[in-house]
Amino acid sequence: MVDQHAWLSSERVYLSDVEIHRQSPIASAEDLRARVLFHVLLSDTLLVGDSQSLNTPLFRALVSSQEAVGHAVRSDLAPLLDSGRIRVACRDGQTLTAVRDAQKLRQVEHVPSAAYAELLDLMTHAHAVTYRLDAVSAAFKSGVIRLLEEQTQNAGGETRATVEAALEFVRGQEPLYFKTLRDWEESFRTGSSGSTAVVLALAAVDRAAGESYRQALPHVLGAGTAAPRSVELPATTAARTVLERTTLSAGILDGFLLGRLPVEVFLEATEQPSRSVLVRQLGLLRRGSQPDLSQLVEAMAEFSTWMQEAFVRVFRDTDERARAVLDGNQNLMRFAISQDSLTGALGAGLDVPAADEDEDYLDLQVVDRSVPAADGAADIGELDARQMRQRVITGAYVG
Repeated sequence: MVDQHAWLSSERVYLSDVEIHRQSPIASAEDLRARVLFHVLLSDTLLVGDSQSLNTPLFRALVSSQEAVGHAVRSDLAPLLDSGRIRVACRDGQTLTAVRDAQKLRQVEHVPSAAYAELLDLMTHAHAVTYRLDAVSAAFKSGVIRLLEEQTQNAGGETRATVEAALEFVRGQEPLYFKTLRDWEESFRTGSSGSTAVVLALAAVDRAAGESYRQALPHVLGAGTAAPRSVELPATTAARTVLERTTLSAGILDGFLLGRLPVEVFLEATEQPSRSVLVRQLGLLRRGSQPDLSQLVEAMAEFSTWMQEAFVRVFRDTDERARAVLDGNQNLMRFAISQDSLTGALGAGLDVPAADEDEDYLDLQVVDRSVPAADGAADIGELDARQMRQRVITGAYVG
């Protein structure tokens, strides 16, 4: 049984990338693996939803080699699931097999085999996380309504009529299912004029549903959210850099190297004292508490060095392609902490300033939960691969 105080005080982060309902270009299972493992390094517990763990084919490829046919990727997340570093949040104490069977009856897309659900149950039952489905459903519905109401404010003509029709439908559903709304969109499209305004309005409805779906579960669980930084964070002339290191090893942000590193190395990394300090201090920053900034900077420097040494140790004799990337990489990472002098809100950022646009580097901002619109908006279009590598960890923490 998980100690309740330890669970509530730990840094729990929900990974929104494992999400089939969001416009997220995941180039490959290896691409997703890099993001999953990057955020494992920066949280005590990385959370994935039950539907996401079941119905996202690329995530399944990371769990089971039988699901990875056609994907050149390591299917090695089992140790992280077994140890509780990655946990699946499951509705109302149900098994994943029961969730899978119910979704199959409702003809949900991408439902996996019964064998996969049983395998995932075996890997996750010792570290189960439960949520109330009615609470998440209510949060999903209220989020869709809020986002659609925002879209009607400056709309007119067929655009407004389409969004208002969607609002009427959503308000009448109890509970509201994503698939039900998708079915309504298709029915409305078929019976409409088919004009560009209607098509674009329905696309906006779908994005609003996807954004609310992504936010509902972490909101109910009181977790942070790791997401693509799909909107620019609010800029302010009052922001100032408090501390900065500009010559850190950049391997920890290299998506290519992260995607190829064996999972055993990540398990070893999670046991490093510097990593524990880093996660704790970043969690304090995100929740609006006061971190020890000098500890945070020193821990980041020490941990990035450990990771770089691990890359060299692992790839030196085993992976010629990764070794070539590592040997040719002379870029350095910057870690900066900034503060808004008006609000006191802190932010921490990791990036590689000298990287070219086509290089496979992640970058990250960890943001005080008081910063609005830090992790996405419903009116964005489809994200490109570069935007997906621009990461943010934010979100309110309850507890």
